Amino acid sequence: MSAESLVAQYNSWLLNVAAVTPCTDNKIVDVVRQRILEEPDVHSFLHNDAFPLISSGLQDKADLHRTLQHLACAFQTLEQAALHLYFTPWRKEFHTIKTYSGYYVHILEAALPQEAIFQALEKLNYKPEEDEASLKIWDLPAPPTLAKAALGFLAARVECNILADLVSCSGATLVNGTDLIQERRSWRGEDACMERLQKLVLGPKAVPVTKSSTAVDSVNGASNGEEVFYQPQFCDHCHEPWHMHVNGCRRMVIDHHAHIDPDKPGDDRCHTQAAHVKFAMHDCVFVEKSLEQCCTQCHMFHSSFCSTVKGCREKGHRVTQMTSSEKIQAAMEEQARKHQLHCCLQPGHMPHYRCSHCRTLHYINCQELLQCRYKGHNASMIMLERDQQLWLQRSLTDLTLLCRNVPAQSHSGFE
Repeated sequence: MSAESLVAQYNSWLLNVAAVTPCTDNKIVDVVRQRILEEPDVHSFLHNDAFPLISSGLQDKADLHRTLQHLACAFQTLEQAALHLYFTPWRKEFHTIKTYSGYYVHILEAALPQEAIFQALEKLNYKPEEDEASLKIWDLPAPPTLAKAALGFLAARVECNILADLVSCSGATLVNGTDLIQERRSWRGEDACMERLQKLVLGPKAVPVTKSSTAVDSVNGASNGEEVFYQPQFCDHCHEPWHMHVNGCRRMVIDHHAHIDPDKPGDDRCHTQAAHVKFAMHDCVFVEKSLEQCCTQCHMFHSSFCSTVKGCREKGHRVTQMTSSEKIQAAMEEQARKHQLHCCLQPGHMPHYRCSHCRTLHYINCQELLQCRYKGHNASMIMLERDQQLWLQRSLTDLTLLCRNVPAQSHSGFE
C-alpha cells in the first residue's frame, strides 16, 4: 500500500467515525503499523517528524520502555487536538492551549521537551504567545491538512509502540535511545531490527561470561554464578584492543607516521601502533580542494588553512605536513570510499539519501533505494541541506586535485 493510499484509507475512516476520539480501529492501526514497518520513510511523507521528536523524548532517559509509553500518549493527545480542529473548527476553546495546566503539563511535558512540543503543535498552526503561557491558532489549517496531521500523529504513536516492543525483546536497559532509533530506521521489518538490536546488545563490547572466568573475577569482582557482562582487553580473533574496532569489526588501518620493524617482535609499539585507526578527510579538504596536514590524535586529514587545526594544536595534538606518498595513499583510499551519484539525481537535485553498502547517493523517492533497503543495506537520510551539499561536493570532487603539488610521476596510483 502506498503512502497516498494510507491517507485515503484514514480519510475514509474519518467520514465514518462516530465520535471525536483518536483512532482505535484495529484495521486502520494494523495497516499503519505494517506500512511503517516496511518503510519507515512514510513518516517523512506525512511530515510528522516522528523520529526527531521521539529522539528528543528519549534523550538521557534510562527507562526506554516507560518513556516510549509516555511518548505514545503524547502523540495520541496531539492526534486528538488535530481531530478536534477537524470536526469542530468553530469551537474557539480548541484554538488556544494553556502551557501551565491540563493535558499540556500532565501528558505532553511529561514526554517531550518544550521545543519539541512547539514543533509538533506548529503542524496545527499553533503559535506560542510572547509569554509562552499559551499557544494560539490565528489561521486554521484546511481540513485535508488537519487530517494528514492527525494521521501523522497516529503513525508516530504506532512507531512508539513498535519501538517499545523492540526494547522489550532486545534487553531494554542495554540499548540506548540513539542506537534504537538508528537501527529502527536502517532495518526493514520488526524481526530484522530486533535481531540487529540483540546483536548490538550482545556484541563484542558486552560478552556474557560466568563466575568461572578469572577475567571477570578480577575486573568485576564477581562472587556468584550470575551472568555478568565485561569488556575484554583484546579481541579473540585478531588479538587487537577492542578500541581498534568499529561495530565489532577491526578497522582497516593506515599508519602514516609510525615506522615499526616487523622483525623485532619485542618492540613495545607493535601492539599499539600496528593497527592505527583509519584516517578520514575533514570537510575542509573538499571545500578547499587541498590536502596538506594530518592530525594524529583526531585521525583526520586537513587542508592548508583549516581553522580546526589551530584548535588541535592548542590541545597539544600532533599535526604534521603530509608527504607526497601519504597524500597519494590517502587520496586513493578516499577514492575507494567515494559515493557515486545514482541516475535519479538530475542536475540541480540534492542527494537526500545515501547507501553506505552500494556507496551511492540517491534523490528522494528513488525506487532503487527501496531495493537497497529490502536487501538490508544501511541506507540513511541526509537531513540537513548543508550536509546534502557536502555529500554532493564529495562525490564530484576530482581527488587527483588533492595531490596537485605531488610530482606527476607519483600519480600513477590513480590510473
